[in-house]
Amino acid sequence: MNEDWLDRWSIGRTGWHEPAGNRNLQAHWQFTGRRVLVPLCGKTPDLLWLESQGNEVVGVELAQIAVEAFFAENVLAYERVTNGALPGYRCTTRNVTLYCGDYFDFDDGPFDAHYDRGALIALSPVLRPRYAAHTASLLTDDARQFVLTVEYDQTVCDGPPYAVSPGELLSYWSELRELARIDDTENAPPKFLERGLERLDEVVWVR
Repeated sequence: MNEDWLDRWSIGRTGWHEPAGNRNLQAHWQFTGRRVLVPLCGKTPDLLWLESQGNEVVGVELAQIAVEAFFAENVLAYERVTNGALPGYRCTTRNVTLYCGDYFDFDDGPFDAHYDRGALIALSPVLRPRYAAHTASLLTDDARQFVLTVEYDQTVCDGPPYAVSPGELLSYWSELRELARIDDTENAPPKFLERGLERLDEVVWVR
């Protein structure tokens, strides 16, 4: 998984990246004054959007190239920080810090909010339980969560991004509830559409 993720960044295969940010996040996020954990964050502009809502935002990303691109493309200065197992890069003008390395080594909790747009659906079924357990260990008991999943017919094609069923998701975080669902077929990976996929939903789950 790690080598594949790094290879995709190195050759620019980052079709999951949303340059304008996630529309469901901007439509439905309601939390402020939180310390927000964003696993496998890439260089998403969602980090700055969440910060603009009055939150402290902490992203964790494996690829150094993505961390550097986040600061360069947004013209943001940063300072190096050491706090826990992974090296950190703290923005000097915005309340955003990115840590670079393996998410399973990250230990700078606790967080009272969690945003997941592209982490769970990027992981294979074998890794998802471990990811969910590690994430839970970093959250407070009353943490708010905002999790985006995709659902589609996996007999037609398979991920990443992987479809995650409601049953599987609730086995990890039973207090989540479905808030919204949109037809996002137009943004499905080209390989999915080439194989004949007719529908892909993005589903918003909150706690």
